[in-house]
Amino acid sequence: MDTFHPSDMVDEESELAEDEAEMAGEESEDRKQVASSRTLADIPVIPFEPPTTGSGHDIGDKQGKLRTAILERVSQNEIDKFKEALKGRLVTVTLGFFLWKGSPKTTNTRAVKDLDNLMKVIFDVLGKGQQGLGLLEEDSYICEVYAKKELVEDRSEEGLRVIIEEYEDEDMLHTLKEFYSKKSKDPA
Repeated sequence: MDTFHPSDMVDEESELAEDEAEMAGEESEDRKQVASSRTLADIPVIPFEPPTTGSGHDIGDKQGKLRTAILERVSQNEIDKFKEALKGRLVTVTLGFFLWKGSPKTTNTRAVKDLDNLMKVIFDVLGKGQQGLGLLEEDSYICEVYAKKELVEDRSEEGLRVIIEEYEDEDMLHTLKEFYSKKSKDPA
């Protein structure tokens, strides 16, 4: 059985875009866009059990644990570089959640974690909120999201990976910058 590893994520997406272009029988703009896309941040958090919003209780604690896990693996200097690179840019966010399959001796519910609940915690931590790292100026700067969850055999492979790439849409960028500049000028 061929298993997926977090490091394979970007290559697999490039291959998918190329395959889709070939199926369409054209030299697609997607292929050129994927090949020229620029990674602004790549944050692997492994080993770590990805949290979900769950019932909504203790969400601040879950965000705090994820924030701490990221800061244990990524230096403050790297975080500052990511912030600078992401400032004023639209982004594509690719998320990989690698959930431990468990063992015959344990009942493991990780596989039933909802993808949207896994994503919500990540987006909160990437943003400016109380537990946020401030990497993303606003959630609305996220224009494209790719996410997947996958079971892994070994607990040491459990975790997540966040890849943030520049997304190009001048009209969208102009509209958002205009909106937020007006919003910041309006008295509260």
